[in-house]
Amino acid sequence: MPRIPIKYLSSSRWLGLLVVLALLASPGIAHEASQAAQEGRRAPGSNWPLFIDDQFQPTIAIAWTQRDGTEVELVETLPWGSKTELADMGHNVLGFAAVGGTRIDLQQGHPLGSVVRVGFYKKDNGDPFFEDIKPGSIVRIRLEGVRFLEPASATTATTLHHLQYALEDVLNCGLDGSAIDQYNTANDQDTLGDQVTNQNGRPGVLRVVGDDDTSDAPSIYVPTQPVDAQRGKGPEERYATIRFEQDAKTGAIAVRAELPYELFRHVRDPWLRAEPGTFFEPTHFHLEFESLPVRGAPDTESEEAEGQAGP
Repeated sequence: MPRIPIKYLSSSRWLGLLVVLALLASPGIAHEASQAAQEGRRAPGSNWPLFIDDQFQPTIAIAWTQRDGTEVELVETLPWGSKTELADMGHNVLGFAAVGGTRIDLQQGHPLGSVVRVGFYKKDNGDPFFEDIKPGSIVRIRLEGVRFLEPASATTATTLHHLQYALEDVLNCGLDGSAIDQYNTANDQDTLGDQVTNQNGRPGVLRVVGDDDTSDAPSIYVPTQPVDAQRGKGPEERYATIRFEQDAKTGAIAVRAELPYELFRHVRDPWLRAEPGTFFEPTHFHLEFESLPVRGAPDTESEEAEGQAGP
């Protein structure tokens, strides 16, 4: 499907190559890096951040169930870009895959990490995001084919669902302009530097699952603190489910999210209803997570021995 480029941002891969080339320009660093790689440890000069490998295009998908039972799934394989380089996925959905995200914007990322995100915008803010969505259904998000220039693994606790609402909708509900952003997180202690509270998000509502049996886990999310006096009268909100996969051969990372539709409702929406059409939807949302490089730990004993031996 056609992409809608609005603003081009240069690929992080070129920056990564420049950093690597600059580091390897020194013969001493190059020798040490080669020696460290052979010995399975980290060289002193190898503390550069993790970079995406943009030779491989990711696949993004969004799906939901309509009232008559029809399954809608919109899929796109596209280059890594930015949140302003949007693919028309059909219905009322524009999509993108990008490096960077809310965690980076708020300066809460790991210095060696790489944050990637899959996101969506409404094509027409006046129309529903998910056409004729069935009440009580799940919005399913998928991002596949995330590959880096070196071995890496996802830090699953950093998973974040960021939603952004139209200022007009927020003001019409008696809220101030600061309420346009909302955050659903995987870790209830992850406040993004005191930016996430029960007033603007649902800490811990994203449940990362693996092979463990979660049948006994509670399905209804209960905030640690009420948003306001009416919070207990609002609709029930279910936990979201997040699953990560990694290809053993290529190292490609995939994430699949099942987001109950009521989690798209603003936590301070005064109408306290979750039926489609009864609350204002976000005009944009994305799912993101951070990955870290898998590098050997420094061989401190060898380094100490070399230091004692002298020149």
